[in-house]
Amino acid sequence: MNVETLEDLFGLQLQHAYYAERAHVELLSEMADAAPTDDLREVLADHRAETDAQIDRLEDVFAALGRHPRASRTRSIDGLVESWHEHRSGSDGDPAVPSALEIALTGERLEIRAYESLLTLAGRLAYADDVVEPLETTLAEERAAVEALEEVETEESILKTLALEEG
Repeated sequence: MNVETLEDLFGLQLQHAYYAERAHVELLSEMADAAPTDDLREVLADHRAETDAQIDRLEDVFAALGRHPRASRTRSIDGLVESWHEHRSGSDGDPAVPSALEIALTGERLEIRAYESLLTLAGRLAYADDVVEPLETTLAEERAAVEALEEVETEESILKTLALEEG
């Protein structure tokens, strides 16, 4: 796709967001199933269900723009999926391979940046509420997911510290 206008850029970024959400649904399911703690499993499963609604909202945005939903691959999301597969294949203790929690946080932060960018472009293009509001709703959900994951990260860090002090 040639990107010559802000509308072209918005369309391409919308396709990237759609790809990310669709890939993320599968990734979140796998990660929730394999989560090492109940807290992480719950956060991932809850956000997995939320991601289904986010995909529906993106499809509504495509429709509002008179476009058919189309996903466009992104290397960053493909890299996350690859990191997850490396993690799952037994990277026990390898510090170069991120943990499930790190992968989840990175994915959410990437999605936050994507929605912030889409909203900036939507504002510059003066898109109507039927485009802007679904994106704002999803951005709020992504930020809440990061907060929930960061809480799990803090709890895990405290538990590890306590375990080291006792050991």
